Amino acid sequence: MRLRKLFLVLALLALLAACRNAAVSLLDASSETYQAVDLVIHNARIYTVNQDQPWSEAVAIKNGKFVRLGKDSELASLPARRRLDLQQRLLLPAMVDGHSHPGYVSVEDFGEVNGDTPKALLSSVKKYADQHPEQKWLRLCCWPTTMFVNGDQGPKKEVLDAILPDRLVWFESETAHDFWLNSAALAELGVTRKTPDPKLGLAMYARDENGDPTGWVKEGAGVQHFSTQFALSKPDHIKRHKDRVADILQHMSKHGLTAIFDAGNKGYGDYVYDVISTLEREGRLPLRYFGTYQIFTPERAKIAVDEVKRYQREYGGELLRFNSVKLFMDGISANQSASYTRPYLGSNIASEPLLTTEELTALLLRLHEERLDLMVHSIGDRATRTVLDAVQAARSMIQDDFYPRVTVAHLALVDPVDIPRISALGVVANFSPWWFGVESSSVVSDLLGKERYGAMYPARSVFESGATVTFSSDEWWGGDMLPTYLSPYLGMQTGHTRQYPKEWWQTEDDGIRLPASERLTLEQLVTGYTRHGAYQLRLEDQLGSIEVGKTADFIVLDQDLFTMKPDEIWRLQPSLVVMEGKVMQGAYPE
Repeated sequence: MRLRKLFLVLALLALLAACRNAAVSLLDASSETYQAVDLVIHNARIYTVNQDQPWSEAVAIKNGKFVRLGKDSELASLPARRRLDLQQRLLLPAMVDGHSHPGYVSVEDFGEVNGDTPKALLSSVKKYADQHPEQKWLRLCCWPTTMFVNGDQGPKKEVLDAILPDRLVWFESETAHDFWLNSAALAELGVTRKTPDPKLGLAMYARDENGDPTGWVKEGAGVQHFSTQFALSKPDHIKRHKDRVADILQHMSKHGLTAIFDAGNKGYGDYVYDVISTLEREGRLPLRYFGTYQIFTPERAKIAVDEVKRYQREYGGELLRFNSVKLFMDGISANQSASYTRPYLGSNIASEPLLTTEELTALLLRLHEERLDLMVHSIGDRATRTVLDAVQAARSMIQDDFYPRVTVAHLALVDPVDIPRISALGVVANFSPWWFGVESSSVVSDLLGKERYGAMYPARSVFESGATVTFSSDEWWGGDMLPTYLSPYLGMQTGHTRQYPKEWWQTEDDGIRLPASERLTLEQLVTGYTRHGAYQLRLEDQLGSIEVGKTADFIVLDQDLFTMKPDEIWRLQPSLVVMEGKVMQGAYPE
C-alpha cells in the first residue's frame, strides 16, 4: 500500500512539473530560463474559418505557428517579444488559389493584330506580315469567335491563303482554345486528310465534306505542337518570361496568396518549372507552388505519372512541389469542344470526353499506386459525369484506402442528379468565381439555349450539398489587367453578386447572371479560398484556418470584407501578408 501511495505521489509530482515547464516556456522573454512567444496580435477581428471557434480577438505566434487563440483578456498577460494592436482590423487565413497558370505568363510571343470587321482584321494580319518578313511563323492574336464561327462552321484556311499563301500563319482565337492555320502551316505540321485527330470532336482538326482539314484546329490538336514549333529560344524572350513570372508571383503574394496550384503549361512544363525552381533557389519564390503534368491528348495520359515523378526529381524543392496530374476532360463551349449530354443547338458536333470511363479509371488506379492526385478540366455535364463514374469505379476496387484527391475544375454545367455525387465520392469542386458575371457575348447562350445557359456554375448548390468547394483565378494572359484577374477579392465579389464590377458593365445595368440563387455567401467564399483550398493541396493540417498548431499564414485587411459594400470588394488588397510567421508583403501597423 505504501509503495502504491509513493508511486501516485511521484506521478503527481511529474505531472505538475510537466505543466510548470509548459507554462514557464511562455514567460519572461528576458530570462535565460523562460521564453516568450514571438508575437501577440490583439484587438482584432479574427475570422478563423474554424467551425468550432469561428471568431477570435487575439492570437499568439511562436516559431511560425499559432500557439494561442482567444479573447484579448486571455492573452493580455502572455509574455511576448512583440505585441500588435490591430485596432479592429480584419485578420483572415492566407488565401489558396486552386487553379492558376502564373508560370505560363509571357510564354506566348504573339504578334498583335486587330480589326472590327473581318476585312479590317485580315488587313491588319497582312500589314503585320509585311512588317516582319524575318519571322518563320507568323503567330498572331486574336480572332473573335463571333466573327468566324457559325454553328459547326469555323474559320477557313483559304481566307488566310488569299492574303498570305507562302507564309506560315498560326492565328490564335480570343479564347486561346482554338486556332486558325493556313495551308502552308498545315503542310509544315504534316496535317493532311490522313492525319488522325487526337480525339474526334475535342482535340481535332475540323474537316470539310472530303475529309480535308479546313484550317480550324481545336484544343490539344493544336497545343501538342506548341513546345516544338514555338520553343523559347531568344535570350530577350527568355529573360522577359522569367521577369514577368517573378513579377506576377509577387502580385499573387500581395493579394494574400501563400499557396497556389499551377494547372499546367501547354507542353512547356520543363521550361516553366526550371524557371520556378530557379526563382526558389534565388529566394524569389514568395509562396508554395504546386506544379503538374498536363494531359491534353490521350497519348499524354500514358506518360503522365512518369513525367510528374521526373518533375519531382528534377525541379522539386521546399516550395515547388509536384503531387498531381492535370487532365483536360473536355474543351470549351464557344468552339463546341465541351462535352455535354445534349447536343449544341444548330450544330452536328458531338464532343466526347478525352478519356472514356474505363481509361480514366485505369489512370486513377495508377495514380493510387503512385500516391498522386488528379485535377480535371470539365466544362460540360457529360465530362463531369464521366469523371464521377470513373471515381466511383476506382473507389469500388480500392475501397476505403483510395488515395487520389480528385478535383474537378470549372463545372460550368452539372446535371442536378450528379451534384450530390460530388460530395458522396469525395471529389473536390473547383470554381473560378470571377467568371460568374453576365457575359457580353451571346456565343455560349446561343449554343446551349436558354434553359442550360440559365443553370450554369451551380457553385452554391454544390457547396451546400456538402462538397469541398475551392476557388481559383485560372488566368495567364490578361495583360495590364492580369493582377486584377488573379485577385481572390475579384472572385469573392463576383461569386457573391454574380455581377462584374460596375466599371466593366456593357450597359447601364448588366443584371445578375442566372440563376441568382447560386450567389455564394462571403463566408462560403472565404472558406473555399482558405480551408477548402488547403485540403485540395493536402495542406489541411498546416494551413487554411487560424488554429493552434497550424502554420502562421494570415492576412490583414484594413476594410471589413463582411460589412463593406459588396461592389467594392474587388478593390481589396491586404495591408499585411504573413507566411510561416514571416512578413511577405506590407508591414506590421505601428
